[in-house]
Formats: sequence, C-alpha cells, structure tokens
Amino acid sequence: MNKLSDQSSFEQKSFEGAFELRSLFEFSSVVNSSLDLKFILNHFLLTLMGKLVSLRGVVLLDNGSNSFRIENVKGLPLDMVGSTIKIDKIPNRILSANAVDIKKYQWMKYFKSQGIHLFIPLCAQDKIVGITGFAPGILKKKLSKKETTYIKSLANIAASAIEKNLFIGELKQVNRRLDGKVQELNTLFEMSKEFNAVLDPDRLLKLLMFSVMGQIGVNRFAICLEQDGSMNVVASRLNKQFNSELCTYIPSLSAPLLVQDITKKSDAVWRDSLTELGICALIPLRLQNKTKGLLAVGEKMRGEEYSRTDLEFLSSLGNLAVIALENARLFKEAIEKQKMEDELLIAKEIQKGLLPARLPDVPRFDVSATNISSKQVGGDYYDFIQLSSQQYVIAIGDVSGKGTPASLLMANLQATIRALVPIGLSLAELTKRVNDLISDNTSSGRFITFFWGMLHTESRIFKYVNAGHNLPFLIHRDRSITRLDKGGIILGIMKAVVPYQEGEVKLDDGDVLVLFTDGVSEAMNSKGEEFGEDRLEEIIKENLNESAEVILKIIVDAVKEFSINTTQSDDITLVIVKAKSVH
Repeated sequence: MNKLSDQSSFEQKSFEGAFELRSLFEFSSVVNSSLDLKFILNHFLLTLMGKLVSLRGVVLLDNGSNSFRIENVKGLPLDMVGSTIKIDKIPNRILSANAVDIKKYQWMKYFKSQGIHLFIPLCAQDKIVGITGFAPGILKKKLSKKETTYIKSLANIAASAIEKNLFIGELKQVNRRLDGKVQELNTLFEMSKEFNAVLDPDRLLKLLMFSVMGQIGVNRFAICLEQDGSMNVVASRLNKQFNSELCTYIPSLSAPLLVQDITKKSDAVWRDSLTELGICALIPLRLQNKTKGLLAVGEKMRGEEYSRTDLEFLSSLGNLAVIALENARLFKEAIEKQKMEDELLIAKEIQKGLLPARLPDVPRFDVSATNISSKQVGGDYYDFIQLSSQQYVIAIGDVSGKGTPASLLMANLQATIRALVPIGLSLAELTKRVNDLISDNTSSGRFITFFWGMLHTESRIFKYVNAGHNLPFLIHRDRSITRLDKGGIILGIMKAVVPYQEGEVKLDDGDVLVLFTDGVSEAMNSKGEEFGEDRLEEIIKENLNESAEVILKIIVDAVKEFSINTTQSDDITLVIVKAKSVH
C-alpha cells in the first residue's frame, strides 16, 4: 500500500513539475516574442500574481545611479507609476519585509506600507535589471520551496526578455545611423551596388569571396561571422582547418592587422597558429564600432606584401558585406512583420464579427457601446445578451496577448458565455464554470480579465461578478461613485479555488454605469503619460445629464485628443448604461 502511495505521489509531483515547466515555456514564448516592454511587464506581473493568487504587485526597473523607476502596478494607486525609488543595494535572493530585512534595506518600508511584503530581484546575466514585489497570496502567507523555485525561474525569464527589449531599443537607435555610412561606402566602391542588390546571405558570402580573390589576388582565406553570440567559420579556403579557438581572438581586433605585426608576448600563441595556417593579414568586419566577424587572408598569388591601401580596401569591402548581411536580416524581419500584419487583419475580422451588430432596446435604460480596434489587436470583447423582456446580460472582457490567438480566445469566451447563460445558474457559479472551461482549454500564459452583470429592467437591480477586470464606474446622480469590485481571480489562470463573489447595485434615475478596458485608462500621450481613471471619472461626472451615446462619444474624443500624435497600442472598448427617468 505504501509503495502504491509513494508511486502515486511521485506521479503527481512529476505531473505538477511538467505543468510548471510547460507554464514557464509558454510564458517565455509570449514575452520573448514581444518587443513591447509595457506588455512584457504587464504579462509578467499578472502571471506572477495569478500564480500566487496575489492582489497587489509592482515592477521597478533600473534607472541608473541606484535609482529604480516604478514601471507597472496592479492593485496599487496608478499614480505610483513613473516615480523613482533610491535603492542602494539589492541582494540576489527573495526578500521578505520582515524586521531583519527592513532594517538592512530601508527602501522596503515604503512598499510595506502599500501592502507589498515580498520582493524578487530581476537578474539577467548576473546583472540586476529591476525588482518586482507583491502581496502575499490570499490563501497562505509563506511560499513553498516549489513556489520559490517557480518564481525565481519566472523572474529570470522576464529579466532576460526585459534586457533583450532594452537592447533592441538601443540597437534600433544605432541602426538609424547606418544609412549615412552605407551611402558613403557606395560612392567609394562600385562593388557596393552588387552587394546591395543581393538579399540572400549565402550569395552575399560568395560575392565577398569572389571579390577578395579577384580584386586582391588571394586564393587562401577564411571568413568568420558572429552568430548567436559566438564567432563561427562560415567559409574557408585554407589547407588546414581554422581552429575554433582562434575565434576568441577576433573580438579584440578593431583595425586591420598584419600577422607579422603581432608583437605582444601574450599574443604570440595566436601569431604562431595563424602563421601555421598560412594567414598573413586579419581584417575585422566592423559594424557600429563592433567586430561582427573576420576576414583572414593568406599571401597574394604574386607574392607581394600587403600595403596599407590593400588592407583599407579589404576592410571597406568586408564592412560592405557585413552591412549587406544586416540589410538581408532586416529584410527578413520586414517580411515577418508583414506576415504579422496580415495575421492582425484576420484577427480584426474575427473580433469584428463577434461583437454585437446592434444593441438591443433595453426598457427604462439608455445604452451605448463601441470597440475601436488598434493595429495591435488585443482581443477586447463586449456583449449584450437578452434573456427575457426584463433581463439582460452585459459583459466586457480583455484577452491577454495580441493577434489571432487573442481573437480566437475571445471567440471561445463568447461561445462559452452564450452556451452557459441560459442554464439559469447564479452569476458566481456561471463565472466559475467559464473560468474552469477556459483554464482547461487554454495554454498556460493566456488569461482574460472579465466583467459581467445581470440587469433586471423592472427592479433596476444589477447583479455582477468582476474577474480581475478594470473596476467599472457607477456614478450616481448626486455625483457619488461606486466601483464594482466584487468577484474573484482572472479567467484562465487556474481553476477557481476560492468561490467568486457576486455584487449587487441598483441604478436609480440618472445613474450612469461605465464599463471599459485598459485601452481607455492606459492610453498614452506623447510624453508617456497615461489617460488615467481619474480623468475618466471627471469626464463622466461633467456629462451626467447627457445621453449614453453622447457620454460615450465625449470619452472617446477625449482619449483620442489626449493621445494625439501617438500610436494606439490597444483596443478601446466602452459600454455605457444610463438609467432613464421614469417620473
């Protein structure tokens, strides 16, 4: 019996371990496929909070000079984003806001006052790029060893994605300066026209080889290029194999060099190895002041020595080839980008087809809704479902991720909702079933923030459940506000352990209910500032006497005006419900 129990326990642990590995793989795929830092931080924070069933979280990134900038928050005041915190030292371990750690790391006091008790450094290649903090899970106060390992792995993946994203941003800035250099080289070398006409990397390398042999008169050479962070021999016409250890010498070169001029004692071993291979000169292939490869050439067929002009010509020729190879890579990226844009067009069509073609006439209420799709489809969703002449279901959601996968998950959500609603269960139980179905049929790393409610038009009672969505505004005629916050965890993160809570409010004459996605509240202006929920609240208050359609138009216009001259990065979805006067 004990053996069977041990075997069952082992199988259970193996299953859980495999699931967590799959979850980490899915998370890595999502964040490493995105070039949007804000999306990476948001996805990381929500994944971490979802795993730990935590209601508050924060991410800070290194801002230089021991300053860390708050980049993203969940469950905390939005005005914290953008502020900086002085952090002198961060150990490479999970910190807890206990008396011992707080005494040693004074910066933790501020976050503890905000309910943040646990902190995880974000390390990439032994460099701390940031730190994340969160509240203890609502189910328990202490992390298990398995949770600690999972969290560290998640943080390491996120840190690598963040560092890659920052590096790509720097690389894009440097690439803008390439055009001037390419034009200068085009005027100096007629060969550049041929290089620039070729986009196939293999053909470019052959063109470089033939140019070296034809222009300089060399028949022995080797070409090395940086690939995936290391130097590799991509072409060789040497009598002996080019030793891979010699590739480690390449990054130290910044200018053409004759092998006979290598005089340092520490480099004597490289000189002897190169001489044995019959190599006379080394020409580093430079791009943006970095050595991206090497052209190693043997003696000329006529026996002449290499002049400074020869070396400069080979250097220019090699650099032209490197630039052409980079252009080929960028061209390939452009093709991939076009494929992504085609996919987004498909996703938009899917999304458009799932939204209501027209809104129902809701007795005693004035309703209006809109979805303004961005270029990067985010999978926003809203719906009106009429159950009877007096009962209407109103829903809004935001699927994680972008593109066709997000739209397909949105379609899954709509189908699930419309299939379950007629059953007649409570909203809390329906939400649990929707969550469990989405969780069972969705890969790890995908989730949905969701809010829905049941409106009874005769009593004007609105029962609702909020599954991690932006808290809707219910602004009463006297300008007081109720935020609809009763509910539970985000859909799809995990099967519901804690039951969803069901809230209830009443809409009196003139009351306005506003449902929205983060495409509204997180719309950015050219200064990097967010539209914010406070601004949204004030707009609604100032226009309480207007119809639902007018209120919606005023909000949309305000968001567009605020974010003018910036690219809309997320869908804008709004639902307005206003109680008509019956007197």
